[in-house]
Amino acid sequence: MSDQHTEAVFANIFATNTWGSKESVSGAGSELQNTAQVIRELPLLLRELRVQHLLDAPCGDFNWMQHVDLAGIDYHGADIVDTLVQRNSERFAAPGRRFTKLDILSDALPTVDLVFCRDCLFHFSHADVFRALRAFVDSRSTWLLTTTFNYRALPRNGDIATGGWTALNLELPPFGLPPPRRLIIEGNVTESIVYNTPNGQYQFPQNDRCLGLWLLEDVRELLQRVGR
Repeated sequence: MSDQHTEAVFANIFATNTWGSKESVSGAGSELQNTAQVIRELPLLLRELRVQHLLDAPCGDFNWMQHVDLAGIDYHGADIVDTLVQRNSERFAAPGRRFTKLDILSDALPTVDLVFCRDCLFHFSHADVFRALRAFVDSRSTWLLTTTFNYRALPRNGDIATGGWTALNLELPPFGLPPPRRLIIEGNVTESIVYNTPNGQYQFPQNDRCLGLWLLEDVRELLQRVGR
């Protein structure tokens, strides 16, 4: 998929509210009821890691992040959807908080203490997940905090067209990252994963939806091993 097509896919999702949330164009995963634990836990982790510069990519519509205590942190929100970036800038820009248009699959990313990439990689094909991981590593940033589903017995890591959705466990093939240094269990209360089986369709709560913390040097070593 070309980078222009990727931008068009996500711009259309924003314009049509494809994910159907009444609260956030970034989807139900960005609703306050599904981010309450992240809002509480994220500042504690950022302080523990002594994060001073944070890249939030993609930042989405900033629906829940505006409630996170980011005191003393230089926040850079980035997204591929230009209209969304402009709207965020108008509503939320402030000293120490800015928004810019960036494509994590093709643009050079700034060097920061922590790259925060929530609810993004599971919308990517396997090839694009690796492209994003390479971009994070090449930014020469220190940490990556990103979404991972840590169950192993249920289907994970389907290869989709970018713009779709699948549950990703980044420790499993084809990715094979080491265990994360920390996990924030999100406690998503409204969303389920729908599975089609020979006995019919069933829904499984997203109980294993987490934010996993990786040292980007560990990600670099993984990419070298798999030739990415």
